[in-house]
Amino acid sequence: MIADRVPWGVGLMLVAALVGCTADKSPVLPVTSVVLAVPKHPVCLSTGLEPGTLLVACSEARTVLVLQPAPARVLYTVTLPFPPADVLADAPNRMAYVLHAQNDSLSQLSGSPLKLEKSLGLGTASLAGAALRPGYNEVWLCDGVSAVQVLTAGRLQLKRTLPLGRYPQHLAFSLDGHTAWVTLKGENALAAVDAESGKELARVPVGIYPRDVVMAGTTACVSNFGSHDISLVDTVKYVERARVPVRRQPNALALQGKTLWVACEDSYRLVAIQVTQAQVIGSIKTGFYPGDLEAQPTGSLAVCDPQHDQVVIFTPQVPGS
Repeated sequence: MIADRVPWGVGLMLVAALVGCTADKSPVLPVTSVVLAVPKHPVCLSTGLEPGTLLVACSEARTVLVLQPAPARVLYTVTLPFPPADVLADAPNRMAYVLHAQNDSLSQLSGSPLKLEKSLGLGTASLAGAALRPGYNEVWLCDGVSAVQVLTAGRLQLKRTLPLGRYPQHLAFSLDGHTAWVTLKGENALAAVDAESGKELARVPVGIYPRDVVMAGTTACVSNFGSHDISLVDTVKYVERARVPVRRQPNALALQGKTLWVACEDSYRLVAIQVTQAQVIGSIKTGFYPGDLEAQPTGSLAVCDPQHDQVVIFTPQVPGS
């Protein structure tokens, strides 16, 4: 366990960010839900290759499901050689990629229906998150130790390794694919990386143990698992513009319009944040430990429930939506 931390950072911070881990007073949002049973231990979600579908990675079952949220049903299952830890869809190339943390490898799925095509061992110690670089034929992987690996999509060939700080966890790209934003859990920071040269452009201090990151225009939203808050980082000025306290142990994030959804693991909650105003506007009581989540164009949220081997589709009523 990492005991040290970097300074909280400076910049234009909202007063609410100084409160710490105070429970939010936001309303519980009205919601309807649909439950779909899946194989053991669903851990990760991604948009599917077909409109209105999802990919669900189930680790203990060693499968990826192709799921239709509405009406909720499993379309088919892909069997994998190792437990999946992450999955992402490459819709333009009609492929999907599955990260295996157990043996540090990446599998490529292709075809219709999807089938396992090939796998590549990466020889790292603790693979974490992965992302596709928009507009470029590249898959970027956080090795979980000290670097990001860049592979050629479709071929699964390692192009280069970019050294960073301690324990890179997840990454997201600017819309033009020119900048990668990488959470560094061991540095309590968010790194901006020039995706072409591989050089680090800036390192922005955030909260304790940053995990997930998603882009909302020129704001990078970071879940700080250890300090129970969300950092909103100005990607033009390279400063943290606000820190928003949420429930305990925020992890997975999903953006839906102007609303950022946060899965707070130890609180059995999904918390909604209005990104522009940096304000919590409501929450959903899940009744279970929420894992990964994916926002749908219909306004619903798909959420992994690894405890009960199910995916739950929530449709909330969000103020102002």
